[in-house]
Amino acid sequence: MRTVACFGDSLIFGFPYGPKESWIAEVEAETGVTMLNYGVCGDCCDDIVYRLKNMYLPEQVEAVLFWGGANDILNGRPQGFVIDDLKRAAEFCAAKKWPLAFVLPLFSADDDFNARAELLRRRMQLEFSGKVFLLDLQEAVGETDRELQAAYFDGIHPTIATYKKLGMCASQLLAGWLKGE
Repeated sequence: MRTVACFGDSLIFGFPYGPKESWIAEVEAETGVTMLNYGVCGDCCDDIVYRLKNMYLPEQVEAVLFWGGANDILNGRPQGFVIDDLKRAAEFCAAKKWPLAFVLPLFSADDDFNARAELLRRRMQLEFSGKVFLLDLQEAVGETDRELQAAYFDGIHPTIATYKKLGMCASQLLAGWLKGE
C-alpha cells in the first residue's frame, strides 16, 4: 500500500499539536506510506463513519485506518451503537475493496474511562478479529498508573513524546498490513 486514508477523532488529528506532530505523521516518516489525516476533534464513531462514506477520497487511496471510540465513551454512547458504527465502516470498506484497520481504544489516566475502554476493546476483538486488522498501540503508552499519567497531557490526549511513541509502535505493527500481507 502506498496511500492510507486515516479517519478518526482528535487522536488521529494529533490534538493539540496538529497533524504534522501526529502519530500518523510518524508512521508516514517511518514507512514512506502516505497517511492522509482525516481526524476531526470531538467526533464519535457515527460522525467518523459519516465522513468516511461521504467524503471524496483521492483515487490513490488503497486502505483505511479508523480510530474512534474515545469520544463515544466520554459521551456515554452505548457500546452497541459503536459496534454498529464500526460494522458499517467495515461493510463500506469491504464494498470498496479497501483493507481496513481499526485502532483499539487506549487506556487513559482515568479509571472510569478505562473500565469502559476495556469493554469496548473486548467487544471489538470479539466482533472484528480475523475480519479487519486490529491495531493495539497500548504498549506504546503503558498500563501502569505512572505510565498512563505521564503519557497524556490532560488524561486523554497524548503528549508529543507519546505521539512519537505511538507512531513508532504503529509503524512496526502495521508493517505487514501496509505491505498487503
